Amino acid sequence: MTSILLETENAARRIRQRVLSVAHHAPGDGVHISPALSMVDILSVLYGAVMRYDPQAITDTQRDVFILSKGHGALGLYATLCEFGIMTPAQLDTFELNGSVLQVHPTKHPEYGIDFSGGSLAQGLSFATGLALGRRLKHEAWHTYVLVGDGECNEGAIWECAFMAAHHKVDNLTLIVDRNGLQSDGHTEDVMRMDLEALWRACHWETLVCDGHDLDALANAFAAPHNGKPKVIIANTVKGKGVSFMENNKEFHRNRISSQQLSEALTELNGSTPC
Repeated sequence: MTSILLETENAARRIRQRVLSVAHHAPGDGVHISPALSMVDILSVLYGAVMRYDPQAITDTQRDVFILSKGHGALGLYATLCEFGIMTPAQLDTFELNGSVLQVHPTKHPEYGIDFSGGSLAQGLSFATGLALGRRLKHEAWHTYVLVGDGECNEGAIWECAFMAAHHKVDNLTLIVDRNGLQSDGHTEDVMRMDLEALWRACHWETLVCDGHDLDALANAFAAPHNGKPKVIIANTVKGKGVSFMENNKEFHRNRISSQQLSEALTELNGSTPC
């Protein structure tokens, strides 16, 4: 593993610690914890080794952009923005407090590194596609990345946009599907069985499948050519990744975390609560 990816691995561990600590202190009746944990490695590679941006000039339009369509995983994005210096720890600690911009689903605040208001599933891909197409029409070299959940792919709007993006050959767009196998109603295979790889290929997207927790595999997938098409990376992940009692446990799709559970989880992640 390269030194950059080793740093990214350490960043992913710290992001998971922050997700758990902030979830524990959040004032609401529950937090979407496991959906945030499944996508941490993807975000760590994106922000730590792939995307081009200046954390001190995050509102500059001359940069790569990340769109979180899977809005209920917002805490994972917030913790990532904190880890990479775009948001401060003090700002992160306001999660779900009255008056905070950091609520259960992301609200657009470019100064915090949040470029899209999420929550209604399947909307982020259309927004990202429009952004990418506009940039290409203006001959701008910047790339657009967007992440959706596998359960989110049940939405028809995903596939309408998929055909449109392929038709226009929007090859400055990369979609990541966080395929963790679970959604709020149960296992995705039981809710609606879908052969995602076959479907995206049928939509004429450059389609790759990788282990969404293997940093080298993710980096290689992001670096792979688009071949004149939009690209989708189907990342096989584990819901609640990193905390054994949360992994593949639907109960932590949205739940509280007790002090004892927090202590056990942080110990398992081989670290202490981040400053």
